[in-house]
Amino acid sequence: MATIKEVATAAGVSPSTVSRILANDTWGKEETRKRVLNAIKELQYNPNALARQFRTQETKTIIVIIPDLSNTIFHEITLGIEAEADAHNYKVLIVDTKRQLSLESYYLNAIQQHEYDGVISMDANIPRKLLEQFATKYPLVVALMNIPGSQIPTVRIDNIAATAAAMKHLIRLGHKSIAHITSSSDLFAYKERLDTYREELIKNNLSVNPQLIKAGEATISGGFEMANQLIASGEKFTAIFAAGDTMAMGAISALRQKGIRVPEDVAVVGFDDLEVSSYYNPPLTTIRQPKYKIGQYAFSKLLSIMKEEKVTETVDILPYELVIRESCGHYL
Repeated sequence: MATIKEVATAAGVSPSTVSRILANDTWGKEETRKRVLNAIKELQYNPNALARQFRTQETKTIIVIIPDLSNTIFHEITLGIEAEADAHNYKVLIVDTKRQLSLESYYLNAIQQHEYDGVISMDANIPRKLLEQFATKYPLVVALMNIPGSQIPTVRIDNIAATAAAMKHLIRLGHKSIAHITSSSDLFAYKERLDTYREELIKNNLSVNPQLIKAGEATISGGFEMANQLIASGEKFTAIFAAGDTMAMGAISALRQKGIRVPEDVAVVGFDDLEVSSYYNPPLTTIRQPKYKIGQYAFSKLLSIMKEEKVTETVDILPYELVIRESCGHYL
């Protein structure tokens, strides 16, 4: 007896597409339906009725995988996903993996068992190989992250250009000793920001001091600890470029605790423009990512993939904005 995978291979589609057409013979493109139905007929495929019923219990639902719901950047992107999904009568299952790879893998595999329609991942901890294997079989969109050389559909900003804009702003203000606090270089977004930080210093004939680069947790407490490490190093610095707003806020708290004024003694620039950033004291100069719009674009791209529509652009790069506030000393 033929299996659903054999039918899918013969028709040149994924097993989930075969399942959807079995559940609804008007689903998808006419050409795709014909190929699947012809393959079913030629291979004499006879699906188990009980298994088929199980497969079709979950419909119009997508999974959104995030590594840490406490980080508000993921929350704001998810709001955009939910708004767009709701407009198309889709439900959204939000999965906070808490950066545990076992959970990340589990929820990617869940779509194979329960027939969720698609996945949006914002978790940079998921191995690239796993994402690429999954994307060849099931609808998947990656939001916020860059995966160089990959054909996985992605929605993000240009990290390199955005980081360069932040560094150029500090250099224009006359800063020559700029520190950088960041998180794991295994996560490509942070690596891009670190590499660009170094490149901008070199382009402007400024030295790259390894003692002014600190890595830790991408949290307020992480930023607090990294700023204390910078202070303890004894190295001179007049500005900090933080790879995330939460780290920038922690750094400001640490500087103040040591009697270092922001921005009079040390300027601080962040990245993301979280909602709280404009209300922080002092309000934070930062790179604004269009978080809500990233979520909307991510769902729209996923919807096109789920409907087997032609996706003309693999990567959607949305505009960023350098938002100048009081934490760098010169603001509009």
